[in-house]
Amino acid sequence: MDYYVAWTHSDPIFQQYLPDAKVLVSPPNVSLSWQIRQWPSLPKALIVDSGAYQYYREGRRPLPQELLARQLRVLGNCTVVCGFCHLDVPMLGTRNVAVLDRRVSENLEHARWLAHHIGVEGLPANVELLGVIQGYSVETVFYTAQSLADMGYTRFALGSLAKMSSSNKSELLRRVEAALEAVGPTVHILGVSSVTLLRRLAQIGVQSADSGAPVHEAWRGGLYYSQPFRRYKVPSPHFSEWIRSYGFAEILPAPLPCDCPVCLHDSQRLLEPQGKEYVNLRAVHNYYHLVRELQVAAP
Repeated sequence: MDYYVAWTHSDPIFQQYLPDAKVLVSPPNVSLSWQIRQWPSLPKALIVDSGAYQYYREGRRPLPQELLARQLRVLGNCTVVCGFCHLDVPMLGTRNVAVLDRRVSENLEHARWLAHHIGVEGLPANVELLGVIQGYSVETVFYTAQSLADMGYTRFALGSLAKMSSSNKSELLRRVEAALEAVGPTVHILGVSSVTLLRRLAQIGVQSADSGAPVHEAWRGGLYYSQPFRRYKVPSPHFSEWIRSYGFAEILPAPLPCDCPVCLHDSQRLLEPQGKEYVNLRAVHNYYHLVRELQVAAP
């Protein structure tokens, strides 16, 4: 399974360390003037999603044409293979079925608009569309996926799963399996950080997934190692969240053998508890090991 790391301005440029890195960018997470060509090197593949989750949290609702214009500005004249998500509508903040049904319909309306628009106006040759599957049940996920396929979409992304990672893993997996049954393996899973779940998604044949897990773990003083997968804590009381949420993890007194680019240069830097430079180095290390772990888990 391919793993895309979610990127913001303050994160390391992963492809400078790992040329095969795949990256996801959300328009709300970069400035209005930022373009991909500002990176000193390009990732192997890129997804520019709709930023719907961030827009939802901020109470903003852009128009589909505004989002597409923003995505095209982000891409600029870059020729890397890039997936664009249409403006999707998250299934968050309510259990009212009538409201959720309206969101399903609105999501499909946005997808239909984009499919029609690019049929008339076209897109750069390196851009592929991802139809975003938004549903609030197994049945609505299946229905939405089939509806997107009927519009001509051949790549898909499944959203509104992040909060289920901890609360209802079995339902999450049922929805993923419904999407796979409806449209086949060309499904990308949006925003799932749990490594256990990511491994399971790789095992059942999901094509790709994204999250900001390597960076988030690095901020909390966490380190990944793979084959077998292990998590450790940097030895510092600075990271109080580990005490609350990751008490099971061992403190790492010294770096383990590792051939990631950071450790090949100086693995001791991973154990520096504070400073953005060291957070970013841990993030690169964590990304390297998460990718390795998911490659092994894939069938």
